[in-house]
Amino acid sequence: MTELIRGLRTLSRTVLMLQTELRQGNLDEALLADIEGQMERGIGTDPRCSVLRDLVDALRESTLTPRPELLGDAIRACEKLRDAIEGVVGQLG
Repeated sequence: MTELIRGLRTLSRTVLMLQTELRQGNLDEALLADIEGQMERGIGTDPRCSVLRDLVDALRESTLTPRPELLGDAIRACEKLRDAIEGVVGQLG
């Protein structure tokens, strides 16, 4: 298993934890920061993961402006990100 695949699986688990928190009505800023940190520590610099950078940005943007649909938008952003992560892992594996 390559280091990138391991990192992507860790990222996917972190996104799932954030998604679970969002479904419970909580925005966990620490998990969001962890997702961004994982991207900065190598995943985001790999050209095969370029699509993930935009999805992480979209996730972050969906949490910035307080509004009634914030949690729903953020949950959908997590789902899209997890799907994209699985797609990248599938291509690498």
